[in-house]
Amino acid sequence: LIGPLTNVFAGPVIALAQPMMFLALVLSPVEPLARWLADAAHPLLWAFDAVATAGAGVPGGSITVAPTAQAAVCGALFAVALLVACVSRFPARAAGVALASLALVAWSPLTPTASARTELHLIDVGQGDAIALRTTLGHWVLVDAGRIWRGGDAGRATVVPYIAHRGGTLAAFILSHPHDDHVGGAASVLHALHPARYYDAAYTDAGAAYRASLFEARRGGVAWRRVHPGDSLVVDEATITFLGPDSAWVAGLHDANEASAIALVRVGRIRMLLVGDAERGEEAWLLAHARDLLKADVLKVGHHGSSTSSTPEFLAAVSPRIALVSVGAGNTYGHPSAEVMRRLAAAGALVLRTDRLSTVVVGTDGRSLRIEAGGDAWPVAPWVPP
Repeated sequence: LIGPLTNVFAGPVIALAQPMMFLALVLSPVEPLARWLADAAHPLLWAFDAVATAGAGVPGGSITVAPTAQAAVCGALFAVALLVACVSRFPARAAGVALASLALVAWSPLTPTASARTELHLIDVGQGDAIALRTTLGHWVLVDAGRIWRGGDAGRATVVPYIAHRGGTLAAFILSHPHDDHVGGAASVLHALHPARYYDAAYTDAGAAYRASLFEARRGGVAWRRVHPGDSLVVDEATITFLGPDSAWVAGLHDANEASAIALVRVGRIRMLLVGDAERGEEAWLLAHARDLLKADVLKVGHHGSSTSSTPEFLAAVSPRIALVSVGAGNTYGHPSAEVMRRLAAAGALVLRTDRLSTVVVGTDGRSLRIEAGGDAWPVAPWVPP
């Protein structure tokens, strides 16, 4: 219903703008006249864009789809059937095939292809975090959405296209903490991908990007929930358990990094620990309150590998085989710290960095791990019981 309603307003506007732009193109050798026509059409194009944006902003008013091969084949079949309908002695039959093909085009991007592995995607968003978990049935859970900058953000520029290209639906969005390099793209993600749920640690001293994400969640009917230690989220074969922080810890903080939501992802026997920008204070809290739950095969290293995170005691408790570092090339913070890289090496972890490898994908069947990074793919030894 939204499309026809927006076309009531957009149709007349574009009907006026198109001939003016066409004339401006034809008369481009006559520069003053062409410029006058283009300038005259500009307010009309602005109005058209405003109507389209307003329509897409209505909950359910737009969906982001993937360019699957199935859709391409069905689209080609639709075009052929439509052509046949125009010249055939049996136009009704050909038209029926065309309509069926069109229906498949509309449906196919919404039905993702099943995968043999659960995948954790460390998306390269420069100096920031965006970690996407994809289940075997094509459901996604996104943890953080990258940074924001004047006129754009990583959600719109990178995260939404990344997920849309691979197909599936966003089941939940988790915000580790409300710093701009994590929450910057959240509003764009919520607007475009319409997750059912939004989780965060509810650190109260937050900025405009965080408030924009909450506004977009309310506008889109996304259920918001503050996480508590022990809360769990089950999406297909993956179980996500929040290890912290608790409200008493958050209430006494003056740094959002130390209030990061800590998520433990379990798929079969494989465990992946995502710690946001947790620093040594929150790591000590985890050691005191959840030490027995920290051991993990994969660790998303805290605070982009800052020297204020990844203490030897914490790494000893986690004992990761793979350490993922989301960091921007040539960043001014000196991330990752050389000292943290030495600690990870001493812990026996294979370090994978987005500034060197771009996006990193860790896949698992619940027993073994497979890494894709830098254009290569290689297996990691199967899980061995302790």
